[in-house]
Amino acid sequence: MLPVDKWLESNSLFVISLIVWLYAVYFCIKQISVPMALKDRKHLLIAIAVLLGTIFITWLITQYQMDFPFRGHKPKMEKIIRKTMNLSRIKQHQQATWFMYLVTVCFSIAVGLLTELYKQIMARQASEFEKKKAELALYKAQINPHFLFNTLNTLYGLMITQSQKAETAFIQFIELIKYMYTKATKDTVGIDEEAEYISQYIELQKNRIDENRTHIYYSYSADESAKNTKIAPMILITFIENALKYGASSHIESDIIISLKVNNDTLTLFTENHTVNPKPENKEPGIGIANCKKRLELLYPGKHNLEISNTNGIFTVNLIIKLK
Repeated sequence: MLPVDKWLESNSLFVISLIVWLYAVYFCIKQISVPMALKDRKHLLIAIAVLLGTIFITWLITQYQMDFPFRGHKPKMEKIIRKTMNLSRIKQHQQATWFMYLVTVCFSIAVGLLTELYKQIMARQASEFEKKKAELALYKAQINPHFLFNTLNTLYGLMITQSQKAETAFIQFIELIKYMYTKATKDTVGIDEEAEYISQYIELQKNRIDENRTHIYYSYSADESAKNTKIAPMILITFIENALKYGASSHIESDIIISLKVNNDTLTLFTENHTVNPKPENKEPGIGIANCKKRLELLYPGKHNLEISNTNGIFTVNLIIKLK
């Protein structure tokens, strides 16, 4: 093949035109042919047509006659050299052009396929993210009314009994609502904020509980890492609700233990209560814990462990979440 410097010396305009054409081939194959070939048969035919078009134009280019620099030769000698070297020159010229064309086509196909693969992966990830986000929004939307129903039921019970605690309970309820509509709409909140929310909820529920019969033991401890630790809002409250709903009694002695710890960016929630208000056997399981399990699977896949047991009338929940 002819050296590039010979090409440039012979016909620089041709070389520049060839480079521009090869770049056009790269663009057509990468941006048009490859994406269309991956769609359907109709678009595949268009992709093939584009490729054949580039082949035809390249063939036309190979028919271009380049002149060698025959400077310094006498006219008669130049004519003889042109005649004897013309065929070999044309053959070398054509081989060089086709070689560069094939390299460009192969490279553009490889880049095009990698680009399309990357786009498909990103589109799939975006679709999965949107699906996950929609599922989380659905579960959260279901949990919020569930929480409101249980809390309003508490307020209703206090009001119909004309309890003096009703006013205090209503103020506490307002604070919980503020949290729900300012913090719970976020993706994450500080662990201290969530712990305070749980504490306020427990204090609200104490208004309806006979503390002479039901004893609630709530503890929260956290190390220095908890200051910068975040957690999904209202992901723990369902377990607290469940313990208070089915563990509180005004007839028999009952203990409810709720322990929340954060150590080395690992959260541990433990609840234990006597099932003094068990669910009927034929009753469908509530949406609260089921939704909470799904949220945990979506938000902390492979980073949480949930153990729930109900043995001899003792209901326990042990949840461990790696927050980072």
